[in-house]
Amino acid sequence: MSNDKLPPKDNIILFPSNKIVEKPGITTPPANDEYVKRIQQKQTKEFVETAVDDISMNLLRQLYDLAIKTEKQSFTKDLAMVVDMIRGLVYRDFDMVHPAQKLSDKLVQVNKNQGSALSARIDYSSIIDKPTKTKPLSKDVKEDLKDLNDSSMFEGENLDD
Repeated sequence: MSNDKLPPKDNIILFPSNKIVEKPGITTPPANDEYVKRIQQKQTKEFVETAVDDISMNLLRQLYDLAIKTEKQSFTKDLAMVVDMIRGLVYRDFDMVHPAQKLSDKLVQVNKNQGSALSARIDYSSIIDKPTKTKPLSKDVKEDLKDLNDSSMFEGENLDD
C-alpha cells in the first residue's frame, strides 16, 4: 500500500505554544566552543591519568616480579621519571602540553634510517654537569699517552660509534 492511499491524519492535536513556560533556575550550559573545549580537556586529562596509573601499576608489578629492589629510594626516583615521561607521551598523543615533553624534545634526536625506520638518540650532555677542568698533564705523561694511542693492541671496528 502506498502513502498516496492513506487517509489524511486529522486527529493530531498540537500543544498550544503559548502554554510553554521556561522555569527559572534551570539553565542549559552555553553551547560555545570554549565550554565544549574545557569539557573535552577535562575528560581527556581524566582518561590520560587513569591510563598512566594503570600502565605504571603494571610496570611496577613486572619490575617487582623480576626481583628489582623496589624499596630503594633510587628506584622510586627512576620510576617516577619513567612514569612522568609516559604521561608526557600520552598527553602529546592528545595534543596536550606536559613538561616531560620539553625534556624529551631537548634530549632526544630522531633520525630516519634506511626505508622509513626511525631511530632515537639521547644526548644527556645538556643536563649532566660537565667535569671540571683538571691541571694539564706533564710533558712526559702526554708523550706516554700519545705512544699508547698510536700503538693500539686492538684492531677492527671503531667501538666509539
